Formats: sequence, C-alpha cells, structure tokens
Amino acid sequence: MSGRYRLVARLGSGGAGEVWEAYDERLHRTVALKRLRTPPGPEADRVRELAVREGRIAAKLQHPHAITVFDVAEDGDSDDAPYLVMEYLPSTTLAEVLAEQGPLDPAEVVRIGAAVAEGLAAAHEAGVVHRDVKPGNVLLGVGGKQVKITDFGISRLAIDVSGTLTGTVTNTVRGTPAYLAPEIARGEPVTFASDVYSLGATLYSATEGVPPFGRDDNPIALLYRVSTGEHNPPTRAGVLTPLLERMLASDPKARPTMAEVRDELAAGPTGAPVDAATADLPSVEPERQRPRTAYLVATLALLIAVAGVLFTVALRGSGEQDAGTVTPSAAPSTVVETTVETVAPTTAQSTQPQATTEQPVPTANPPVTTAPPAAPPVNRPADDSPQAKQAAVADYYAMMPGGVEQAWSRLSPRFQGYPAKGMDSYRRFWASVTSVKTSNVVADAGTVVNATVNYVFTDGRAIQEQHRYVVVNLDGQWKIDQVTVVSSRGV
Repeated sequence: MSGRYRLVARLGSGGAGEVWEAYDERLHRTVALKRLRTPPGPEADRVRELAVREGRIAAKLQHPHAITVFDVAEDGDSDDAPYLVMEYLPSTTLAEVLAEQGPLDPAEVVRIGAAVAEGLAAAHEAGVVHRDVKPGNVLLGVGGKQVKITDFGISRLAIDVSGTLTGTVTNTVRGTPAYLAPEIARGEPVTFASDVYSLGATLYSATEGVPPFGRDDNPIALLYRVSTGEHNPPTRAGVLTPLLERMLASDPKARPTMAEVRDELAAGPTGAPVDAATADLPSVEPERQRPRTAYLVATLALLIAVAGVLFTVALRGSGEQDAGTVTPSAAPSTVVETTVETVAPTTAQSTQPQATTEQPVPTANPPVTTAPPAAPPVNRPADDSPQAKQAAVADYYAMMPGGVEQAWSRLSPRFQGYPAKGMDSYRRFWASVTSVKTSNVVADAGTVVNATVNYVFTDGRAIQEQHRYVVVNLDGQWKIDQVTVVSSRGV
C-alpha cells in the first residue's frame, strides 16, 4: 500500500474496517495497519478529513502504555480508503483473557488498571479523549506483563459525522454500550470524565465478570440502563471497590481525574476487604428495584430525548461481544470478543494468581522419637466415569442451600481455603440463597465438569451462571477443587 507497506496477514475485521500485520519496506519494521471503511456518498470525504485530523492528534501521544500511531494516509491505488499505521504488539486482549479465565484477582486488576490509567492520563494531558475504553481495547503482551491501551482517536471518527435522515439530525453514539458513560448514553458531550467512567467499567468487568449494567442482546435497552447511571455494586473488587465506585459516579464532576486514578492505582488502593463469601462463587448481577415514580420519569425523559434525537448505536462488527459477554445460548468455549482494533493475539497467558497452600515451617530442633514413621495414606481410586464426576457437582448442589455442613465435606481442602475462605464465610453466602438448581451438567475430558447454575437470593434476585469445575479424587471420592464463573446474568 502506498508503495511502502507490504500486507502480511489480516489480523481482524469489523464494522469500522480491518487490521493487517504489515511490513514497512522503508523503515524495515513490522507495523499494524488499520484500514477504515468509508461510507458511500458525500460523507466519504468527511470521514477522510476526520481520519487525517484524528490520526495527527493520536500521533502526538508517545507513551509506553499506549499503542503509538505512526502515520495516516490513503492508498491511491485502490478506493482511497484512509488507513492508520500503528505500533504492532503481539498480544491478546483483556476481553479474551476474561472470556478464557473468568474474573481476575483484584491485585492483578489493579496492576493492569494502573498501566492503562497511566496511558490514558498521558492522552488527556495531550488533549486526546479516547471515547471507547473497554476490555477489547486493552492489550496484554505475550506473558501478560506489557499492558497497552489501543485505538486512540479512531472512535472519534464516527461520533463526529452527522447526516440527515428524513429531516432528523442523526448523532452516532460510538462505542460499546456496556462500557459507555451515562452522559454519552443520554446524548451529552463526551469529556475526559467519560474515559474515567469507561475505565472504571472495564476494571469492574475484570473483577466481577460482567459489566456494571449487565448484558443485553438489545443495545437500545442496554443504553437505557446505562443512561440511568444506576449500576450494580461490585462484590468481588476488594480494596478496589471505593475507587471503582468513585470512577462509576453518575455525575461526571464527582469522578476523579485520570491522573488521580493513575496515582491511586500506582500507590495501591486501600479499602474494605472483599467478602469471602462472594469472592469467587457465585458472581451476582442483581437487577435493582427502582421506585415506580423514578422509573416513569426516566422513561418519559427517554421518550422525549428519542423524539428529538435519533441515536444509532454503532457496534464494532456483527460478531463482536463485550468483554466476557455470553449470550444465553452461547457455549462457554465460545466466549471471545473479536475486535478489529486488536493486533495479532497470541494464546492468552494466565494472569490470575494460582492458589497456594501454606506449608508449616519446621523448628530448628525437631523432637526425637523412636516410633517408626507412619505409612503415607493411600489415595483410593475413584470411579473414573464421566457420570461419577458429573454427580460430584450435581449432588453437591442438590444438598443446598440447607445442607451446608454435608456439602462442605464435598469440597477439597483447597476449595475450602479459597474461594470459600473458611466455614463462616461459606455459611454467610449460602444463608443469602433461597434456592439453587443445576442443569446441563456435563463432564469433559479429564477432570473438568461444566454446568449451568441458577440461584434465587433472599432479596429476590435471580441469577443464571455458567460454571467450569475441576474435580479431584480424594480417598475414592470426587470433590470440587476449583471453579471458574464463565458467565453470569440476571434472569
């Protein structure tokens, strides 16, 4: 392209365009090349103009935690579609990591968030508003240590383009609805505070496994929920919770600046510890009960807004999902966000710390005994059939919520330590559950069991989750050793 960039491999495509791995023949380096789609008709020139303008703005940002834009140009040999030449980073997205691993440990989320906030703070200092911060635009380099925010400036292209439709001005709301700030969903101006909210929603999703306003296949319905600003409170974020709540304030003026977020994350946020009962099992996506009067007022306001302005939600391609998004019919193995902005993802590297078992430290002078050492216990074999492993999960939930003592014995010591974190926390969680049912319990190869779990809580919430378990043989009995919440939604 342009007699300089040799296309090597297409990395992804979506509604905004397509991304290629390319080789710069002049500077002898690998780059990522994003070619933007131009609309037919007179708006094409407007998009080209904006592409050049936004490319120049984004190119001003040079930061170790942001993907650099090197150039913006047009390919005179084809249809003059504008393209951006960007830094190439072999990586996976935070969205893909969440889809593969489920919610991350708050300490890991703090590490990732600190890097992203540093890059965004630098952008804000340069006068650049990102407008589309989400897990799909957070890149984790090979090994997970390198963190960069991508897609600077590009999201502004669509939001700035206006046209006419039967005499009505059409404003295009650009971005993934689940991570938009409430003011954007209401059609208000985008500010730096909007990026703060979207980063808060991204970190919330990383700890909770779902976005602040849940999920909905209907983007308009989701936009309405976002516009209210009433998000579900985090339950797994631990010390990150106070900062998240400030970042997710409905009023933009009540949010911290990105520089303040950067500094607080870098220093390590302090706050109340996470409740162990909800640390990993299960995730909760409550549907808040709003006063009827407030609901009617909000609905009326929304109808008035729709009458005045038609908002078109521009999604990134027909196949895109939000971070960790799982529709009710989706299988856990297919929960992956595909986004045109990401460069060639490699296999997702685990970023979630593995549970460790504390070992006792021997004393300097152990007591001497003449008794012969006891023979190590023999772990009796268990029934290795898939049915036996499925029963380990199904029978466990069949005891609940009333059979806490009996069910506790069906957990491995590792699980009892984490995520249960002891019997007291375990009892507290199950005391909040009215009923629980399992379905679609299927054992995969080895010791993995997948299941659908439906909870009804004492406060009226109903949650459906997809779980992936690892069972372990302990003295001839299969016990639950690990669990990953693949998806969670209100029902």
